[in-house]
Amino acid sequence: MNIKISKEVIIVFVLCLGFGAGFFINQKLNEQLYTDLYSQDTINFSMLAEVWRKINENFVFEDKINTEAMVYGAVKGFVSALGDPYTSFFDPEEAEEFQKDLEGTFEGIGIQIAKKEGKVKVVAPIKNTPAERAGILAGDVIEKINEEDVSNIELDMIVKKIRGEKGTTVTLNIKRDNEDKVFKIKRDTIRVPNCELEFINAEDGNKIAILSIFQFSETTSKDVKTEVNKIFNTNNVKGIVLDLRNNPGGLVNEAKNVASLFLKKELPIVKECDKKNECTWLSSDGPGKLADYPLIILINEGTASAAEILTGALEANIENVTIVGDTSFGKGLVQRIVYLSDGSIIKITTEEWYTPRDKQIHEIGIEPDIKIEITKEDIEKEKDPQLEKAIELINNK
Repeated sequence: MNIKISKEVIIVFVLCLGFGAGFFINQKLNEQLYTDLYSQDTINFSMLAEVWRKINENFVFEDKINTEAMVYGAVKGFVSALGDPYTSFFDPEEAEEFQKDLEGTFEGIGIQIAKKEGKVKVVAPIKNTPAERAGILAGDVIEKINEEDVSNIELDMIVKKIRGEKGTTVTLNIKRDNEDKVFKIKRDTIRVPNCELEFINAEDGNKIAILSIFQFSETTSKDVKTEVNKIFNTNNVKGIVLDLRNNPGGLVNEAKNVASLFLKKELPIVKECDKKNECTWLSSDGPGKLADYPLIILINEGTASAAEILTGALEANIENVTIVGDTSFGKGLVQRIVYLSDGSIIKITTEEWYTPRDKQIHEIGIEPDIKIEITKEDIEKEKDPQLEKAIELINNK
């Protein structure tokens, strides 16, 4: 079974789904991986055996020697030494939690995080979660968790520290612009929705469809198709606002399927290139019927990976599309996930991706056509100038 996910920086989901980042889930287990590993003549594995032997011979607290934990710890170090925040090893217990993320249900506070520019940043709070209700915003920098500095801690460990059982609390020290904030948040069961559709009245008496997509999970395109049918079955729809704000990404193939609702068959969606610079294109399967509607796309700093793939594909292929909001996150990498025989998994960055305009957006992001920031005053007054601008543009078409 091959499934692709694009997610940050991871986009790991602190309590969710991420970032993720572009995963390609590969169930070959570990046969080829081991073959490749042991064919490397330059790797001296005898050092590991020597350290193992010395510990067993000399460590005074013999009852504290946990061989399984030592093996997993060694593998984690092996992988983390690559220095890539998207390449990670998950032991069987962690792998089980990761799978729950993909299914969209877990216990935590509901934020996606990533390491960017050496800082632990909030990619986005998840809609209707404790993090969103507490006031956590995309772009917030997490400096401490329960008073512990996290600047030199691996991203996977930070995720663990924020997660926890429903009803327990976690304290986050946040830096927002130049302001220090402290949030004490009670954890809950997080159920991540895929999408939402709302109709509002246009100035001329027609309707405007506001389609919000919150993530790209295994069922996103199916759920989006259900909402799209409602658009087709509604008379006098003047245009569509596609809201991808705070969408951290997910499965690449799901983004491709959603793009196919807007794009005619065989139009390019995304180009993926591996370390040999061998590139493949993903193209639309059609039918592309939504392209007949005027389209405004909303993005912000929490728009990442697969959501950026969708944005780039629509912007390159549709003439009457306008992008409104803030610069997107900038996650242009694809990971492959290898399931190992003991239930562990390795997530490996294997490809870079490019928009149909041949742009690499990693750590750059996608710039909106009309840049509008949501200010602190807008939040306090519960105003949404980005959405207001999108509605204005549809009314003027």
